[in-house]
Amino acid sequence: MSTIAPKGDADQDLILALDAGGTMTDAILVKPDGTFTVGKSISRKDDQQKSYRDSVADAAQSIGLTSETVHSRLAADVYCGTGMLNTILTGDGRKIGLIVTRGFEDLTVMEGGLTYLGQSQAEALHQQLHKHTTPLVDPKNVLGVSERIGGGCYLGEIHLPAGHVLIPLNEEQVRTATKKLIAEECEVIGILFLYSFVDPRHEHQAKLIAEDEIKKAGTSVSVVCSADIAPVAKENSRLKSLMFQCFAAEQVKESLLDVEKSAQELGFQGRLLTLLSYGGAVNMDYTRLYETMISGPVGGLIGAQFLANVLDLDNIVTADMGGTSFDVGLIIDRRINIAKSADIAGHRLALPMVELDSAGQGAGSVVWVDEYKRLHVGPDSAGAKVGICLNYDKLTVTDINVALGYVDPNYFLGGQVSLDREKALKALKETVADPLGLDVYEAGAGLLAMINEEMNDLLRTMVASKGYDTHDFTMLYYGGAGPVHMYGFAEGIEFKDVITVPWAAGFSAFGAACAEYMHRYDRGTRALIPNGSSDEHLQSVADEISQAWRDLEKEAFTQMKAEGIDPDTITFRYAVSARYMGQIESFNTALSSGRMNGPADIQNLIEAYEDMYAKVYPEGAKFGAAGYSLTDIHLEAIADKPQPHLIKHELTSEVPQQNAFVEARQVYHKDKWVEFNVWEMAELLPGNVVKGPSIIRDPMTTVVIPPDKQMRLDEYLILHYS
Repeated sequence: MSTIAPKGDADQDLILALDAGGTMTDAILVKPDGTFTVGKSISRKDDQQKSYRDSVADAAQSIGLTSETVHSRLAADVYCGTGMLNTILTGDGRKIGLIVTRGFEDLTVMEGGLTYLGQSQAEALHQQLHKHTTPLVDPKNVLGVSERIGGGCYLGEIHLPAGHVLIPLNEEQVRTATKKLIAEECEVIGILFLYSFVDPRHEHQAKLIAEDEIKKAGTSVSVVCSADIAPVAKENSRLKSLMFQCFAAEQVKESLLDVEKSAQELGFQGRLLTLLSYGGAVNMDYTRLYETMISGPVGGLIGAQFLANVLDLDNIVTADMGGTSFDVGLIIDRRINIAKSADIAGHRLALPMVELDSAGQGAGSVVWVDEYKRLHVGPDSAGAKVGICLNYDKLTVTDINVALGYVDPNYFLGGQVSLDREKALKALKETVADPLGLDVYEAGAGLLAMINEEMNDLLRTMVASKGYDTHDFTMLYYGGAGPVHMYGFAEGIEFKDVITVPWAAGFSAFGAACAEYMHRYDRGTRALIPNGSSDEHLQSVADEISQAWRDLEKEAFTQMKAEGIDPDTITFRYAVSARYMGQIESFNTALSSGRMNGPADIQNLIEAYEDMYAKVYPEGAKFGAAGYSLTDIHLEAIADKPQPHLIKHELTSEVPQQNAFVEARQVYHKDKWVEFNVWEMAELLPGNVVKGPSIIRDPMTTVVIPPDKQMRLDEYLILHYS
C-alpha cells in the first residue's frame, strides 16, 4: 500500500488535513484548483473516529461530495491532535520498567533538578514553590546493571577516546533485571545507558538479551532503547524522551491507527500521516512517534511559513487563540524557529520543537473571582462544552462574547448549535459583576480588556525578547477565537501588517496539509575542533561527520522505503549542532550540502556556525579562539507530498455586494453600546473593504472590526486589518 498517492495521479486529487483540538476537530479539504473547504465537529476524546468522520463529512457536504468519494480521491490525509499530550497529563499510559547504567537508578527522581518547569515566573523565583514532576515510571521498576562506555572529554588525545569500552555489559544482570520487570507486569521496558549516544552497542546487546528472556517467559513486552529514540547527549532529557515513547506513544499509536482504519474503510488507499513537533509529516510506523507530541500547534506555524512564501513576507509573528490556549510563534527569514529541547507537562525532552509561547487564555477558559475579589482566567477549560451558554457549568470567555453581542448565539457552527445568551448573561452577573459591584456589561467589557491585554503582552514579549522590532513583522492571527479578540490583543502594537484568512478557524489543519513528508535523524558525537587544529585532525573530524551522514542516509532509505516511499524521490538536508568549547548549550547549524571531504569543508562548517551565532548574539560574542565542539549530527530526509496552493483572483470593487450584508447588531464594545454591521464571509470578494464597526461572520469564526478600523481582502482573499 502506498503511503502517499503518486504525484500527478488524476484519481487522487484532494488533500485532507485535520486538527483535533481540545474543543473542535477541524478538517481542511483542499480541492484540485487549490481552494479550500472547512469542516468541523465537536472533539470527542473517547471517540476520535467519530470526530474524524463527522468533520470530514461536514467538509465534503459543503462541496456536494460524500465522505466515501472524498476518501477515494485523497492524495494525502494528515491528522493532528493532542492525544499523546493528554496521556501524559492524565497519567493514563503504559506501565514502564527501566534498565539503566548502575549508579543512575535515581535519575528518574532527580530529573536534573528541573523542578521549576511549567511554573509561572513568580513561582519559579521561589525555591520553596518548586516541586518534582510525578515520574512516569515507578522508582522500584528502575534497575541498574554494570556497564560503561567512555564518552571522551575536552582533553582529547590524552584521554581515552569516546566509544572505548571501560566496563563490559554484565549480561547476567540484564537477565535478572528483565525477569524482575516481567514479574512486576511491566508493559514496556526501556533501556538507557550513560553514553549510548556515542556508541549504542551495549543498549542493543541488552535489548537482545531482554527480548530473549521475554520470549522464554511467553509474554509480550516491548523493549525500547534510548539510542533509537534520542541518540543525543544529556541523559536526563534523553530519559524523558524514552519515557514519553514508552509511556504514551505506543498507546496513542493504537488510537491513531483506529482513525486510519476509519479512513481506509471510507475508501482511502494510503496511510494516515501526522505532524512532527518540528515540522514534517510521518505515518504511524515512524520509530520515534513521541516526536509528534504537539502536532496540532505545529500546523499553524507550517501554514504561516507557507503564507510567508506566497505573500513574500520575511518575518511573521503568529497568534493562535483556540478553545484552551493562546499560542504565539515566530517565522524569521521565512524559517520556523526551532528550540533544541522541549518542555512539556513538567518534563524536558531531547526533542527539537517549534518555539512557542503560550498563555492559558482560550475561548473555553473558565472565568472566576476568588475570595479576595481578584479576577482569574483559566487554567480550567470547558473544551467541547463551550460554556454556560451550551452545556458547561462554569462561566467561560465564550460566554462573555455571547453576552456582549460579539458572537451570534444563533450562528455557532453556522447554526448547527444554538447558544443561550440569557444563561451566559446571568452567569456573568452572578460570577463576576455582583461580587465586584459592577454593571454586568461593564464587568464583561473589563474582563475582555484584561484578557486581551495579557495576550498583547505575550505578543510584545515574544518579539522583543528575541531582540526584534515589531515594525519588521506581519502578525497572522487565527484559531476559532483569534479573529474575535484580535482587535484587542493587537491594539497599540505597530506591526508591518496584520492579517488573517477566511479559514482562520481551521488554519492549523491547513498548515498540516502544507507540511513536508519528512523524517529527522540524529547522531550524538564528541568531535572537537581546537583552535589551530592540524589538517590531519580536521580530516578525521570530516571523515566522522561524513560517515555519520552516510549511515543516516542508509537508515532513512530503509525506513522510508518500508513506508511506501520511492527512494528516488528522497532528498536530504544536512546540519550539525555545535558550540564553542566550554559552552553549555549547542546551536543547530544548517549546512548547504552533505559534502564533508576534508579541512576545507570543516572550515565551511565553522563559517556557517559563526554566521548563525552572529544572528542570535552580538558580533563581539564570538569566541573562535576557544575552539569548537560538535555534539550532534543531523539529517532530514524529505519525500514528495501533494501540497495545496492559493488561487490568485482579480480584484473587484472596494464596496461589498449588497448580498454580503446580513444585519445590524448592537454590541457592548469597550464601554458603550455600538451598532455593528454584520457581513457574510463567503459573500465577500477580493478587493472589498469592510469598514468598522463591523463583524464578518463565518460558520467557523467571527471577525470583529472595531470603529475607525477596516478590513481589506486582497487577491488571495487574505484579510488585511488597518
